[in-house]
Amino acid sequence: MKSNSFASSVLVRELGGDELVAHDPDVPLPPASNTKLLTAALALHHLGSDYRFETRVFRDGDSLVLRGRGNPSLSPTQLSVLSESVRNESIDTVTNLVADVGCFSEAFRGPGWMWEDGQYGYGAESTALALSGNTVSVTVSGTDIEISPKPNTTEIVTDFDPSADELRVFRDEDEIRIEGQPSDEPQTETVPVADPIRHCLLAFQDTLEATGVTHTGGLLISRNPNSGEPIATVKSPPVSELVREMNVPSDNFLAEQLARTVSREVRGDGSWETWETVVSEFLDAHDAGGARIRDGSGLSRYNLVSARGLVRVLEWVERQPWANTFFASLPQPGEGTLENRLLETDCELRAKTGTLTGSRTLSGIVRRNDGRNDVVFSVLLGGLTGEDEENARETIDDFVRELAG
Repeated sequence: MKSNSFASSVLVRELGGDELVAHDPDVPLPPASNTKLLTAALALHHLGSDYRFETRVFRDGDSLVLRGRGNPSLSPTQLSVLSESVRNESIDTVTNLVADVGCFSEAFRGPGWMWEDGQYGYGAESTALALSGNTVSVTVSGTDIEISPKPNTTEIVTDFDPSADELRVFRDEDEIRIEGQPSDEPQTETVPVADPIRHCLLAFQDTLEATGVTHTGGLLISRNPNSGEPIATVKSPPVSELVREMNVPSDNFLAEQLARTVSREVRGDGSWETWETVVSEFLDAHDAGGARIRDGSGLSRYNLVSARGLVRVLEWVERQPWANTFFASLPQPGEGTLENRLLETDCELRAKTGTLTGSRTLSGIVRRNDGRNDVVFSVLLGGLTGEDEENARETIDDFVRELAG
């Protein structure tokens, strides 16, 4: 995979054996969403397969405190469950609704994210209290618009243009903009909400009022409120399921919630700066240093890691008691980000894709069924432009087909 027009870092190793292919394996390049391999490994290692995120409601005098702990799966249905529990406590009026968000740092976007990332669902902000992944689904059919859950903090602006080539749905500051040519066939896009913590509090207020609880005061955000008396708790699925929900579709929001929770549990600080320290120490301890990882999803353009670094992580994972959970979390041909890729491979292949402007990556494991040792591999391509970028995915897939043959 040598080229004078782009950079590559490639390594293939038999588990318990030799290097089969190596090309500049120690050159660090942007891993893009291959960063999620590190996030999944550290989440399973530090949090454990059975760890569940909790969202809790406390009564503090005449107010309610909604404590966020980074739950990536909080849904409108779960808010309704919490509200029903409040009503079952014979509470019919509350003064203030308080969001407890102290478990994460105040920064909502990872270091090295681009401004335009925040316009689309893949760049939703990471917050301690988050409803529906801090996004809404916008469905446009003709000029009819349906949004779920209702974005209480966002204005909808439309600019339909029958002469446009496509329909764009995106966030612009505090607005959701719908521009271009609509189709009679429904088109659904995911868009990040503005002010996600307030958005969640407003949704909680709506579910409380739907159960007969009247809110008479304000909406407050605090990093260290009095907890008061616990009333109700809802939980996320276990980490063993969340890592698959992250890796198969390459969910950036879920990755950041996991990464910041790992940093909080390990170092008591749910920040990206602490996450960088946790990852660096882990990679150094496994002789996979020379990397720089600034976020959990791979959106950061500051991230750098070598193929050798990722292969050593995969080799370490294979020796862990949760190895099967980790590798089962990666997409196989025909699903997720590998939906239309490598469909003709005969052996079991599990791999994580990665895509950023100028970068394409794929790392994972091949379970060979001919008696030979399984292999772990990492292919990182960077500095791609023009035809090289257009053809990069097929270049990687051709290489992996030979590997799996």
